[in-house]
Amino acid sequence: MMNRKEFAEILNEKILILDGGYGTEFIKRGYKNIPAEILNIEYPEVVYNLQSEYVKSGADILLTNTFSGNRRKLKELNYEEAFEKVNVKAVEIAKQASKGKALVFGDLSSLGEYPKPMGALEMDEAIEEYYQQAKVLFESGVDGFIVETMTDIKELKAAVYGIRKVTEDLPLIAHMTFEENGRSVTGTSVEIFANVFNDLDVDVLGINCTLGPEDLLKVFERLSLSTNKFLSVEPNAGKPIFDGKNLEYKMTPEIFGMFVEDYLDLGVNIIGGCCGTSPEHIKVIRNMVKRRPKKIIKETPIMYSSRTILNKFHPFTVIGERINPAGNKKFQNEIEEFNFENVIKRANSQKSVKAHAIDVNLGIEKILNEDHFKQIIIELDKHSSLPISFDIQNIGFLETALKEYPGRPIINSSKLSKKDLDRKLELIKKYGGLLIVLALEKEILESAEERLQLVLRKWPYIESKGITKDRIIVDPLVLSLAANNDPNVTLETVKLLSQNGFNTTMGLSNLSFGLPNRNYINAAFLSRAKSKGLTSAILNPEDEFLMNTLNGNLLLDKNIVIPTKVEKQDELTEKILQGEEGEVKRIIENQLKEKSPLEVSQDVLGKAMEKIGDLYAQGNIYLPELLLAAETVKPIFDYLNNLIPESQNDKKAKVVLATVEGDIHDIGKNIVAAVLRSANFKIIDLGKDVETSIIIDAVQKEKPNILGLSAMMTTTVGKIEDVVNELKRLNLNVKVIAGGASMNRKLAETFGCDAYAKDASEGLKICKSWINLNS
Repeated sequence: MMNRKEFAEILNEKILILDGGYGTEFIKRGYKNIPAEILNIEYPEVVYNLQSEYVKSGADILLTNTFSGNRRKLKELNYEEAFEKVNVKAVEIAKQASKGKALVFGDLSSLGEYPKPMGALEMDEAIEEYYQQAKVLFESGVDGFIVETMTDIKELKAAVYGIRKVTEDLPLIAHMTFEENGRSVTGTSVEIFANVFNDLDVDVLGINCTLGPEDLLKVFERLSLSTNKFLSVEPNAGKPIFDGKNLEYKMTPEIFGMFVEDYLDLGVNIIGGCCGTSPEHIKVIRNMVKRRPKKIIKETPIMYSSRTILNKFHPFTVIGERINPAGNKKFQNEIEEFNFENVIKRANSQKSVKAHAIDVNLGIEKILNEDHFKQIIIELDKHSSLPISFDIQNIGFLETALKEYPGRPIINSSKLSKKDLDRKLELIKKYGGLLIVLALEKEILESAEERLQLVLRKWPYIESKGITKDRIIVDPLVLSLAANNDPNVTLETVKLLSQNGFNTTMGLSNLSFGLPNRNYINAAFLSRAKSKGLTSAILNPEDEFLMNTLNGNLLLDKNIVIPTKVEKQDELTEKILQGEEGEVKRIIENQLKEKSPLEVSQDVLGKAMEKIGDLYAQGNIYLPELLLAAETVKPIFDYLNNLIPESQNDKKAKVVLATVEGDIHDIGKNIVAAVLRSANFKIIDLGKDVETSIIIDAVQKEKPNILGLSAMMTTTVGKIEDVVNELKRLNLNVKVIAGGASMNRKLAETFGCDAYAKDASEGLKICKSWINLNS
């Protein structure tokens, strides 16, 4: 086994070569109808031969043939009982093939279902699944780990947490997969991925799959500018092409190799290949890599994020204070009863007035439990909220919330006592983020100089824990004017801290507690604090006077906060996007006073969802917002459908959906189902790994307007053609639309499909156009 320090020393000296594709190579070698991981136990010589060829071609790192070797995926394939044997044997084969010339890294990938809210999996379940696989691989003697082809940042976090439960000593490479626009299918940008994982206990960040070397280069450049960790990349061998029988990647090793120099220029440390690459591709890469990596040190700004929103801390961060039930018994009772409607409304309203983050304080924690904190983070994530500042006192509840959070949080706050500091520093080391520390140890110090000296005295201890100054924000303490506290002490503390290079924040409302005209007092004080160097404040962003004062104060600053791209929509669309079901129903009830239920369903609610589909297609909203919108309107459509007479309701367009035989991936198909349901289509979802005969039976029985087929894997894409041919043979008249990672427009035409959709929003548009033509 190799420790992380030794691995880093190697990467500082030379570029390492990863191996290439596995699944696509096994198919080329005639093993199309057996899961790749099962070859470990049924045809180990096939795996051994391929890995030996990779070593001979110059690979420095061999990945174990365990990509889908987690227990959940093997269960889907009906091989759950072989879980341990598959993983143990994979390490054994790779070690034999390496002959001591290559490192062996345990390969882990998606579980096939996302953690909540993108999927139904509990975060703890996901962590446990990765822990179990990593444990077997570790005990079998791997030299390190790689997690690859991950499209959900929360699932990638789960994998890292699971692996690090097994060992903190072995190197760990973390990869995400992105579309050409630099976003994952769940809406996370390359920059958010880097921002979150810069903090986490991984050694190398990288990208693999989906794109060929030319298209991936642009995305990889964005990653290279966003991190100072070592960099890794595995492009596909171009785009897959159907030759009439098989789906193949046709990019030659020579053309693939033309891009290696470009990746070297961007500072790549590890380079290999993904789908379609072969030992010949790896051999060309090895021949192209003739120089050491360029060490490029990037000055990355201080940032914090949610799953889809990334904001820079400077020049000034507004943290909204409105999610706090203090003094509001009704709000506190709602939280206790798991009614988070008010929390979501307050999050949305603070987002609409341009707060940059929201402070989440659930009030009296003694009456709450872990589920309250877990559920509220899942709900806020589902609503694509602003980045979160966690104002949670109970350390167990705080850890629960941080574990669920997909972004880079702010933690509010820690005293400078050793006990409090140790607990909070441990949490940000494990889960990432920025920490607010109070200029306070046991009792409040009277002078600004004393508060500064306390911070300076404690700073070496914080630094010794591996925490840099750009991850610490100091609260100089704001005390109530009504209690005769001198505000100038706070202002002077801000000035001294700023002069010593510290970022600062404050709870602004504490100043005016118990006084009249609070907004004027707060605004005047904030303006003065900003002039002393204050870089953030926790305040009420819905106070127009306060925000206007702040914005006026910031006129000379370059606005470097990344804005939301969604322009203001009509009221109905806005309420759907915010997930406010009650408000949506109110608007619909008003519409029903003037229009028939069918008109409201098709022309009002349907048109609003069409707009939302357009926003998604244009990249103005992301998957979390799209799924939330679909979930919000479903009961409203159901309500309207019950009001529509039977004769009219029968006209609702019907769609049968299925992931084809042999393919156990259904995330994309499920998204399509949710989006089409929200647009008032009747969905018959046959599930995943559906035999052609069952799909044909469903078409004959249900007589749908549309049949939607999905194939993610190159090994199963031909099943779509089988279905289409059988439909033609039986003269079944149904429009066929196809999608999935392995599909493209040309393939859909070749197979005889009526259309191809690259995503759910495009699928919705196509289906709507077909229905409109027939209506």
